[in-house]
Amino acid sequence: MLKKILSLGLSLLMVWFNTVAVFASTIDVATLSTLVNKPYVELLEITPKVNFPEKEINDFKKNLEKEKASEKIRLEKEEAALKKQVVLLEQQLDKLNKKSSTDTQEMEKERQSLHCQILTLERTLKQKHTEHSHGLSVIYDNKLAKLELIQKWPLKQKEIEQFILSGNARSRRFGNVEDIGIRKVGEGQEKDIRLGEESLQQLKSTGLMPPEIEDKELIAYVQGLADLVAANSDLRVPVRVFLLDSDEINAFALPGGFLFINRGLIEKASNESELVGVISHELAHVSARHGARLMKKATIAGIFYQAAQVAAVLLTGGIAGIGMYYALNYGFFGLGLVLDLTLLGVCRDYEMEADQLGTQYAWRSGYDPKGFITFFDKMASEKGYVRSASFFRTHPAFFDRIVSTFSEISYLPPKDELIMDSTDFHLNKEKLVKIAKSAKEERSKKAKASLKKPSPCDE
Repeated sequence: MLKKILSLGLSLLMVWFNTVAVFASTIDVATLSTLVNKPYVELLEITPKVNFPEKEINDFKKNLEKEKASEKIRLEKEEAALKKQVVLLEQQLDKLNKKSSTDTQEMEKERQSLHCQILTLERTLKQKHTEHSHGLSVIYDNKLAKLELIQKWPLKQKEIEQFILSGNARSRRFGNVEDIGIRKVGEGQEKDIRLGEESLQQLKSTGLMPPEIEDKELIAYVQGLADLVAANSDLRVPVRVFLLDSDEINAFALPGGFLFINRGLIEKASNESELVGVISHELAHVSARHGARLMKKATIAGIFYQAAQVAAVLLTGGIAGIGMYYALNYGFFGLGLVLDLTLLGVCRDYEMEADQLGTQYAWRSGYDPKGFITFFDKMASEKGYVRSASFFRTHPAFFDRIVSTFSEISYLPPKDELIMDSTDFHLNKEKLVKIAKSAKEERSKKAKASLKKPSPCDE
């Protein structure tokens, strides 16, 4: 009998050791190189279970910096090679011009071919420059933030838990989440309506704004989400939604409740909570009057001058693309603050404030507030990084934003059945894709019809 008991005990012990071994093996497999590529939401679940020596973390950080430097050199070489190709083609064009005063039929065909090649290379060159000058930093800033999260989040999580247990959670800034809609945030929002209307007219008159999508059902769907968030926010002005036909992945808001959502952003969102997260973030900017406050430090002329300079660097998508990157006037508050507003000393504080308030608004609206973070993470991890370049034009440190947002989520009272997704979202997203495809085909037909003969670039 004793032998059976010992045998059973030994068997159970072996099972326990095997379980621990499997768990330990799983953690071992989760090396720093794999962890920094994991989504933030998943990483926050893992960090309490892993522990890396400080030396290993510091060494890995140095390796990341070396890797970034190496990638920078590679991209610079690719950019230089493209420039060289453009110069060679321009030389061929110059040589062609010296042949005679007028073109023969063969010369005309050669000229068109050279024009097409030069334009294609220049477009690729601009995209490569965007990747080199902006996208590369975003990708590695994101990895460094995840490395810092692995190191610091477990301690931060304990501090939050202790703060909640001490009964002081509501003493944090904007900690009175139960008073949303009653509390005073951004007093004087009503004054901003006229400012927003003037901004909208100026934006339209410059020709920088992409065309609006006119589909009533699509607009009603996004307007419905915006109204729901507004009703669960500190906003005291009505929201007016504009859907823009641009594949740039961005959104922005003007003072007074004017909300602009790009088609590209909806197409990129995986679920409804991500879209609501973006809307909540933008309406937080409006609630806190960030755009109006900014105008106390900047002039319209100065902002447009800055916009023109930035546009010269990041020109990737024609006039509509430029509009989405830079063409805000009074507000200039989108997901990434498309201009270098750090010069005005406002970027960090305003973005952090919008992150916190946006998290609260999404939660109060019944949505999973992690949606904004999963979208943020998706953009920061994007390779190539051209369409989403404006998303992180300027930003506070990634680590600070992520920790601040997840800290706020930790403080929020628990809610059952937070919404992640809906059938409506996917139906409207599919419809949007079809509308965009149809509009693109129509524009292409009109462009071809206006030409006397086909362009070699279309062949």
